Amino acid sequence: MGSLLASVLPLALGAAISPTLLALQLLVLAGETKRIARGWALALGATLVLVGFIMVCATALTRIAPHHVHHSTTGAIVYFVAAALLLGLAVRSQLPRPTSGEQHHSKLAERLDAASTGWFVGAGALGMVVNFSTLVLVVPAVHLIKESEAGTAARLVATAMFVAVTLLPVVLPVLAVTVLGRRVDPALGAAHRWVTRNSRRIGVAIELIFALYLVSRGIRDLP
Repeated sequence: MGSLLASVLPLALGAAISPTLLALQLLVLAGETKRIARGWALALGATLVLVGFIMVCATALTRIAPHHVHHSTTGAIVYFVAAALLLGLAVRSQLPRPTSGEQHHSKLAERLDAASTGWFVGAGALGMVVNFSTLVLVVPAVHLIKESEAGTAARLVATAMFVAVTLLPVVLPVLAVTVLGRRVDPALGAAHRWVTRNSRRIGVAIELIFALYLVSRGIRDLP
């Protein structure tokens, strides 16, 4: 199980280091109205989409390659396609028009005062849907877990770890506010300003780094 977790962890960290959901959560927690309830609602929406997407990927990959084949051509294709998508996202981030994540951030800011708590479940779900770099990294992570020779329990643990790590940017801030209250407001405010200013640079760096990582994994999986 240790080797499986070690293989999945880098992808989980890459999926987590995405500014989209962190910026959304920090924006919600900067509000004055039911911010803790709204923050947890946002986290719930993101979790539902992530878990649902993992299930879809697992089903699709099982149908494409139902039998375990070490260093399979299918595995190499998964890595190469994911790498190409990340490179495409890096190029898209250099264009002057707003990204999908930035547009969603703007819409959430407009609705922040008037929206109901339940609305933020949908906002979190949509935030994960437009968090393309995270979703791209889900596919090779699911492939690694599915193709592992570890037992069912180990694969479930690896999946749970991937989900938990990926959701850290949306869970940790609201957890901090829940436990520590107003004491964390200055830190969260500073983090929000920094993430807002640097979101594109962060996204591009992660996309390029993990595109190279996936290419190297794909080469290793070539028959």
